[in-house]
Amino acid sequence: MKREDQDEERYRVIIENQAMGISEVDPEENFLFANHASHRIFGVPPGSLVGRNLREFMDEESFRTVRQETEKRRKGESSTYDVAIRRTDGERRIIRVTASPRFDEHGVFMSSLAIYSDVTELKMAEEALAARERYYRALLHNAADMVSLLDGELRFRWGSRSTALITGYDRSVYGRSLLEFIHPEDLEKARADMDYVLRNPSTPLHVVSRFRHADGSYHYHEAILTNLLQDPVVRGIIINSRDVTERILVEERLRTTVRELDAFASTVAHDLRVPLSLICGYAELLGRGDTSDEERKEFLENITKAARRLEEMTAALLAYAQAGKPEGRIADVDPATVLAEVVGERKEELDSHGVELEVQKDLPHVRADPLKLRQVLFNLLDNAIKYTSGCEGPHIRVGGKREGNTVTLFMSDNGCGIEPSLAQDVFLPFRRGSGEAGGLGIGLTTVKRAVEGWGGRVWVESVPGEGATFYFTARAADTG
Repeated sequence: MKREDQDEERYRVIIENQAMGISEVDPEENFLFANHASHRIFGVPPGSLVGRNLREFMDEESFRTVRQETEKRRKGESSTYDVAIRRTDGERRIIRVTASPRFDEHGVFMSSLAIYSDVTELKMAEEALAARERYYRALLHNAADMVSLLDGELRFRWGSRSTALITGYDRSVYGRSLLEFIHPEDLEKARADMDYVLRNPSTPLHVVSRFRHADGSYHYHEAILTNLLQDPVVRGIIINSRDVTERILVEERLRTTVRELDAFASTVAHDLRVPLSLICGYAELLGRGDTSDEERKEFLENITKAARRLEEMTAALLAYAQAGKPEGRIADVDPATVLAEVVGERKEELDSHGVELEVQKDLPHVRADPLKLRQVLFNLLDNAIKYTSGCEGPHIRVGGKREGNTVTLFMSDNGCGIEPSLAQDVFLPFRRGSGEAGGLGIGLTTVKRAVEGWGGRVWVESVPGEGATFYFTARAADTG
């Protein structure tokens, strides 16, 4: 046997015993050659493929793909692609084809040389994996809670759809550090928490901190942080979080209510008991029968004073309770008109103390319950008169401004002011300032309940010895 014949036989044996299909098809997709593996893949008897066309084994879509790939080879391009075939036993399989063109000595396209293998199980596994990935991605994207991923430098890498919806941020935050968005007052603790997370892989850490949203507002986020930087699949720090601002505010209101109830119990035990004890004591003295007319007159006067004190305290407590109820009659109100009525009632007292009252022109109108607005202005004016009494040149100023849909009104005085340590407590019930005579210590608390009842907020700014300014907000009126 010639050397050339020996080489050809050797190559034929090698090709026939390959596990992958090897074939040659003409430009019309007719088989010119096919090895044993090709027949096994197509499910036909050995030696039966030559002369048959690929169309016999494919649907229209698959055959169209083959024809498109053949056109590439006419241009001298090789390609790899997946295509579906239907074996003679009816079973559908997926084959992965790598085909190259063959040209004659004149450069005319003669045939396609293809190597292919059955990748049906591989494709099924890939599709199952892709389906599972879509499943978990859908769970993450549609979860109510936020899910974020940080890199080892604490920079955002990814966030779920709920993260964007809740915080208002888009993909532009990727690459920025988480610490950029933490409230300055929470930053030190946040750094310590992240240091712990980095030093303790796979150990979840529960934290609560204030996070800045896209509109600039800070919200309380409750989060569980888990360091999975060493996990080859994740390679990041996972944050599962939710906005708990409403819950935190409710808890704070509950704590405030508890403090108020504690203060109320203390007041009932002391302030209300004193006049009751006086009434009981003088009544017992009157009942002895050995008192003079002058003594009986004095005892009755003291009983009357104690009863009036009880009536005053009861009225104050009733006003305090009603101030926290939902709004009653809502209307567009001119604060200047309401203030004028309040000032008219206190004119004699203002004049006797020599108080100068300055009211800004054209105060912005608000939308509120007129009776509660009157209550707020009355109590603030009462407080200002009380704390400017005895000051040289007592002066009270009232003003306000509108910003968007919110009106901020203020009342300032040049009285003794408030110590910084007491500024947070002035709105608590039954708290009296130093040197305050009389009163139940409930006026400013009533103001706070009324303002918060219509959805506003109230606060005070003060410098000891230079007076105080009380601010409160309300919705702007539709007109005015």
